[in-house]
Amino acid sequence: MESENKNDRIAVIGVGKIGEGILRGLLKAGYKNLIGTVRTVKRLESIDLPVKIILDNRKAVEKADIVFLCVKPHQVKQVLEEISDLLRDKLLISVAAAITTSYIERIIEGVKVVRAMPNISIIAGYSATAICPGSNVTEEELRKAKELFDSMGYCVIIDERYMDAVTAFSGSGPAYVLVFYEALLLAGLKVGLPREIASELAAHTMIGSVYLLNKAGKHPAELRDMVITPGGVTIDAIHVLEQKGFRAILIDAISKAYEKSKSLSEMICGEIKQKSR
Repeated sequence: MESENKNDRIAVIGVGKIGEGILRGLLKAGYKNLIGTVRTVKRLESIDLPVKIILDNRKAVEKADIVFLCVKPHQVKQVLEEISDLLRDKLLISVAAAITTSYIERIIEGVKVVRAMPNISIIAGYSATAICPGSNVTEEELRKAKELFDSMGYCVIIDERYMDAVTAFSGSGPAYVLVFYEALLLAGLKVGLPREIASELAAHTMIGSVYLLNKAGKHPAELRDMVITPGGVTIDAIHVLEQKGFRAILIDAISKAYEKSKSLSEMICGEIKQKSR
């Protein structure tokens, strides 16, 4: 059954990589009343989408029901002040990393804002996204925001206190997975596989492993043990990974990203708080 929300007028402010992915996802899901904005003519001419893209943020927001804010964190304050008087009674969905809902609510009193953290896989139509509501958002508005991101992959509603962790974990997650893929590919070359074969086998091994994890409904350790046989090939490889601290390295890396996300949020969002005293 087609959602009644498909007729919502949606503006995407800042059509960069994430913004373009959002527009593509909305188009694929059947949303038609779309408009986007960019900062430069060069970027405007590089976008190949059946969507009106303009340079005027105010014009894009004026007739919208829902506004996606997809600008860089340091640009948020300036853009919000530019369009603040046009956001009354509209749903604002911010995907700006490290920017809290309270920060946005201090800039625009009474604004209905949902904070979201998708990841770059949104370009391929499958982002892992977490969202949380601001203090003025209704259950229906939150459900609408989730429905939008569900059309672009997987979406979960969380408490905002987890958002820095999500940013470091799934927000940055594709980078970690792609580093692993590259290492797997190089390992294939090391043992003598032709590049094209190693590339395809590495990619499909990763895809297949995720399908297995989702379908089996078991802990990954249980599935890993299905591959390992006593005295076999796999256990030697696992032994090396354990010796080198593979899991500990990944945990440390994500912990470092988490601390950076928190410090970035404190640095940007703390400015308004200090000035308002």
